[in-house]
Amino acid sequence: MSFVPGRDQTAAKSNITATLGNIIAVSGSKASIGIPQPTLDPDDARTTVSKFVMIRSGRSRLIGLVTEIALNLPPFAIEQGYRATAGVDLMGEISVDDSGATRFRRGVSDYPAIGDPAWLLTSDEFRLIYKKSAAANGVVGRLHQDPSIEAYISVNELLSKHFAVLGGTGVGKSCGVAAVLHEVLQARPDLRILLLDAHNEYGQCFGEAAQVLNPRNLKLPFWLFNFEEIVDVIFGGRCGTDEETAILAEVIPLAKNRYLRYRSPAERSAVKRIDPATYTADTPVPYVLADMVSLIDERMGSWRTAPHV
Repeated sequence: MSFVPGRDQTAAKSNITATLGNIIAVSGSKASIGIPQPTLDPDDARTTVSKFVMIRSGRSRLIGLVTEIALNLPPFAIEQGYRATAGVDLMGEISVDDSGATRFRRGVSDYPAIGDPAWLLTSDEFRLIYKKSAAANGVVGRLHQDPSIEAYISVNELLSKHFAVLGGTGVGKSCGVAAVLHEVLQARPDLRILLLDAHNEYGQCFGEAAQVLNPRNLKLPFWLFNFEEIVDVIFGGRCGTDEETAILAEVIPLAKNRYLRYRSPAERSAVKRIDPATYTADTPVPYVLADMVSLIDERMGSWRTAPHV
């Protein structure tokens, strides 16, 4: 897939009818195609790695991706006049459903047999395979194999599943991710996306739609600090006494528990996913500094009014 939305490119040939070759071996989801005479004309549609092929198998047309071209043929293939073999991963099939409509589906239900003919895919098959569904609502580019066909995504389906963008260095993974995220933001402006950009590749990609955080402008709420960090904040870097730190360790969990009073029922339910009885000074739960100070004052008042022996 080529992530170059809107580029004006010439469509691939759609009148390729010559047989590429025939099936000479099948193993699970892989098949081998014997090729009688590899073409050397650069203007012809050549059989190379990453090309898609169609295999006639019974009433179905199987779709496969060429993953290997080899000249080390077995003896029987040489005897039949083949000059090369193409290793193919079977991806899916084009068939006619009960309503008479022709459609593509992933997976293979009718595996090829030895001798079944194979062709390179034409634009007609590509358009059927990459037909825009009713759920598709984002254009992320055009097909590398046929630039006349746009590549779509369904934003809601994409967000409901795990997915990955994979590839070697320099193939355009970052551009692809940026194209996908632009379509996601356009289709779902209500979403908030957290993008961890360790190499600062996306800082300029989204304009005013993005809030770029870095060590200079990142501000964390105080309640995210662990106990040692909040002690440093409160005592200005000096070591607190044992009594002082003991009081803080006692009142911070109580302040976190008090915080529930300020929340709506739905918010209280979210916060209570952690049992309040198990709160510690390090539990990442919000609290209000005023509550912590009030609890400290209460204890200081108790200490002042306590009888001294």
